[in-house]
Amino acid sequence: MRKTAINVRDGLINRVIRYPRAIASRLRIVRLRLLGVTIGRRCWIRRIHVPRNPWDIVISNGVALDDYVVLLTTGSRGNGPRLVIDEGTYVNRFTMFDASESIEVGRNCLIGPFCYITDHDHGTQPGDRIADQPLVGSPVRIGSGVWIGAGAMILKGVTIGNGAVVAAGAVVTHDVCSGEKVAGVPARVIGLCLAASGEKQAHRLEVSGV
Repeated sequence: MRKTAINVRDGLINRVIRYPRAIASRLRIVRLRLLGVTIGRRCWIRRIHVPRNPWDIVISNGVALDDYVVLLTTGSRGNGPRLVIDEGTYVNRFTMFDASESIEVGRNCLIGPFCYITDHDHGTQPGDRIADQPLVGSPVRIGSGVWIGAGAMILKGVTIGNGAVVAAGAVVTHDVCSGEKVAGVPARVIGLCLAASGEKQAHRLEVSGV
């Protein structure tokens, strides 16, 4: 009985904490929609920052963006969005998306805190100041079911396959295949997720005729 009473009390306390945040999230969503951000249903939006170009951003159904996530896009209005976060993805605190070309994040991804995901960098031609050179961009694609650990960086031109895992603090400069686990600076393959390992084993058996 005592444990049940404690559980009931804890549940009530958590509701008291959550309800004002839920109301604030709904008001925040209304404001962002009015500014031009496309936001789906059942989203959970905390105190995020959209510095400019809200029309460049698409947030699909069920996405959760935690405190101080930054959604930054650069460039004049184009034919489509520069930043798309697909259904069911969760982005933890202080993560920044920096898009001048295109960044797409698949469904049901987990992105840790303090990550940086960008599709461009500065030109570095000799003879000119780097600050004066134009941005050099290439799209970034992150598949579905990807887990990106805290403090990881995803740089321009990278494609990450479905179900891949990026370790905390990794700097990803090249493509990551589906189901691969990568870590380090620069990131390299350190293993496979169980499902991907099974698929590759099945493929080897099929090729060998077993």
